[in-house]
Amino acid sequence: MMQERSFYMAPPLHDMRALIYALATGLLLGVAFPPSAFGLNSFVAYVPLLMLWADRAASLSRWKIFGLTYACFFAYHGIANWWVSSWQEHADPYLFASGIALWIGHPIFLSIPFYVLASIRTRTNANVMLWCAPFAIGGVEWLHGQSDASYPWLSTGYDLTSTVFGQAADVVGVYGLSVMIVAVNVMIVHMAMRSSSAAGSRRRRGIQVAALTTALVLWGAYGGMRERQVAMSAGKPTIAVAAIQPNEDPWDKWTSPESQVARHVRIVDSLRRSGIRPDLVVWSETAIPYTIRQPIFTTNWKLLQRWVDTSQIALLTGYSDVMVYAPHAAPPSARISQIDPSIRYDAFNAAMLIQGGTDTIAVHRKSMLTPFAERLPFADHLTFAMSWFQWGVGISGWGKGQTRIPLAFRTARGDQHRVGAIICIESIYPEVSNDLVRNGADVLSVITNDAWFNGTPGPWQHERIAAMRAIETRRSIVRCANSGITSIIRPDGSSTTLAPLREGALSGMITANTEITPFVRWGNVLPIVALIITLAAFILTRIPALLRKLRFSATH
Repeated sequence: MMQERSFYMAPPLHDMRALIYALATGLLLGVAFPPSAFGLNSFVAYVPLLMLWADRAASLSRWKIFGLTYACFFAYHGIANWWVSSWQEHADPYLFASGIALWIGHPIFLSIPFYVLASIRTRTNANVMLWCAPFAIGGVEWLHGQSDASYPWLSTGYDLTSTVFGQAADVVGVYGLSVMIVAVNVMIVHMAMRSSSAAGSRRRRGIQVAALTTALVLWGAYGGMRERQVAMSAGKPTIAVAAIQPNEDPWDKWTSPESQVARHVRIVDSLRRSGIRPDLVVWSETAIPYTIRQPIFTTNWKLLQRWVDTSQIALLTGYSDVMVYAPHAAPPSARISQIDPSIRYDAFNAAMLIQGGTDTIAVHRKSMLTPFAERLPFADHLTFAMSWFQWGVGISGWGKGQTRIPLAFRTARGDQHRVGAIICIESIYPEVSNDLVRNGADVLSVITNDAWFNGTPGPWQHERIAAMRAIETRRSIVRCANSGITSIIRPDGSSTTLAPLREGALSGMITANTEITPFVRWGNVLPIVALIITLAAFILTRIPALLRKLRFSATH
């Protein structure tokens, strides 16, 4: 059995001190989350809770373990994600209630790694538990993004998006950054440990300090090198782009959809009159908030196509799409037509690319939908409950897209490019951008409507999350939001933004890139391996107790 070690800090002997340790981690994580300028706080954020777990987890009851971790991550969610339950003008009560429900439920999932670590600590020692921590936290963060009910917004790796250390995401991805961040926390905790030999303790701490310093220097040096390489990519093909921010009310736009299209056209026409000639114009999510391509709207559709032709642009815009199924081919969650019950259909939150001079329309249907707000999780299996989760602004019950194919367009010079369209919450899933890049996207675009959360940190957080996708894939991103944050994001994650809550257009040049980064090629290998290691440790630490029970049963 390995010798137990204690810490320089006196172990918390009172439940209140244990609670303070747990809340300290929640506070530090919340303060580090984007758009905070204190992202490097994440390198010490987990230290208090890990020290508490090393000292006390073996002696805490299950309910105290639950209470401490729940308090920690309730505070974390409250600081970083409170805006999801913010009350806006015209706010729908369902949206507000869902934000409160998320705040109550989300800490339970965020606590899972620490339940596992507490179990490991109970059956072994502090060292084993600590070295399992990076794998447990990073692995479970990845697992958090793998279902219809997922919400991997508060991944620790996002804390480094605007730092030089975030550049390593092109190798390990955001969840891999989480593993690395927690590893730094673990090394700091180990440096606070002492043995019975003072001389041995000093030598060990010296080695640990040197190892941590070397790791951080190499990590930062890699990030600096990649930033310089991105800055020197001026020789790559360039595309003139413009993102249109209409600043329209997200509730009212569903009641006057045609006027919303007219507003976008007016802004683009004004931009072109000023002498700016973009190759690619991007409109936000559901900028066309109705099924304009259906026969009933043929006149409106032809007018839009004619305007795109005369403007000599490629237009990428969000809109409402419809797919009609043959009765035998419809998914269980498909809607039944009120006009003809034999017809089943799905409505999709979609993006289409209209190219002047061609009738070919490329479409991307949103494949990752906001749980409960846009679609009931696992709707194909819970069709009886579909009507329970619909709210009154025309955007609930969407169908789920099945493909991630980039949309082809050409510039005024005749250069061919492929843009990967990412719609709103799809941008928090690295798998979406990776699939688009693997399928040939040389630029990306994020279209969104964050106006539900105007005046909160939400839109800024969402923009920084998109910046992580730029770093992971080394693709330029045109991010177009209804009321902000509209930005042009470079492959190093830096961006030029348009002021939020104003009508206007952001124009500029972006570079097209065909590089396939290690992260795009390998995907989330590191967090998957981390999860496997965590599960193995969880099982292996139970084997001795299981064997003892079997021997006891055999002898009695």
